[in-house]
Amino acid sequence: MLAPSYLPAMTLEEYLGHIASAHPHWRPLLDEGRLGRAGEVERLCALSNEFDSDRTGRGDSYRQAHRDPLVRWTGARRLLHLAAPRPAAGGGEVRLLDVLGGDGLLARAVAARPRESPDGLRVLTGDICGPMVGAALAHGLPAVRQSADRLMLADRTVDAVLLAYGTHHIPAAVRPTAVAEAVRVLRPGGRVVVHDFEPHSPMADFFRTVVDRHGATGHDYPHLTRAELLDLFAPHPLTPRLLDVYDPVTVHAATPEQARAALVTYLADTYGLTDHFTGLGTEAAWHLITTVFDHTAHLAALPTPLTAPTRPLVRPATTGFVAELPRVAVVAVAGAGPAQGPPGVPAGGAPGRQ
Repeated sequence: MLAPSYLPAMTLEEYLGHIASAHPHWRPLLDEGRLGRAGEVERLCALSNEFDSDRTGRGDSYRQAHRDPLVRWTGARRLLHLAAPRPAAGGGEVRLLDVLGGDGLLARAVAARPRESPDGLRVLTGDICGPMVGAALAHGLPAVRQSADRLMLADRTVDAVLLAYGTHHIPAAVRPTAVAEAVRVLRPGGRVVVHDFEPHSPMADFFRTVVDRHGATGHDYPHLTRAELLDLFAPHPLTPRLLDVYDPVTVHAATPEQARAALVTYLADTYGLTDHFTGLGTEAAWHLITTVFDHTAHLAALPTPLTAPTRPLVRPATTGFVAELPRVAVVAVAGAGPAQGPPGVPAGGAPGRQ
């Protein structure tokens, strides 16, 4: 009887051999008992979601949209510094599990911008989607296929756990277990960071009014509220605090027109909107984006003032131009010690634009 594939074209035994060879630093952190428990590989292999491929949804297009790992770097950089429990001293390491890591976007961004990342940061990419984890491994990254509520790491093995860029995809009933798992694998003194866009934020409005109606896969997922973020940590000995984080999408191009078109294409590929935006045309799609992503009211309602553009814009860059899509996320940081900001940024402030 053939062993089931843990990843596309890779059995669990082959995967473990690959990690031991290519990423020996991470192999001891994996709990072989959890990986090998009865039915676990079969359960994962039976799952299919919209990120597998364009045949099942938008997986290929999503990966195409994120060939540049820095499109979300402003917010991602902030999250990584919030998650890092301490500056690494004397060559020390900070091991971070990116639970919803896809094809390793954050890990690739860290590799591209190591001086802007926390000292000593090492990222393990996790995801439930086999093709996503396979793509991360193909990028040369350590990665593990697992669901957020059934992590494959041993207890107390990482310094930080990040749940971001898709937390609303975790079913509401499963979210407490996902946070409990994050706490389980956390070392003493570590941090858990949970990120989402509020239910009535412009990002959530875009999901509801555009992606859910016109996208290839819809987008009917309940976003986390501030109260839910706090409640998720109530059973655990970690005190969370909430922050509002400026988390834009930025794309570069040679001219303003090309920058606008590149942002339209990014959103089309990321959210399965190619047919809809093609029918509208670039100018009408840009007008739609600037209308939906009007942050005037949202910024005014935040409990702590945050400096950010109110609408999508195109601005000059060092070379060429940047189209910037404003987004504001709410983030829970739970763990030991004060949350760190990137160098030169106050812990409660907004990071500078990249």
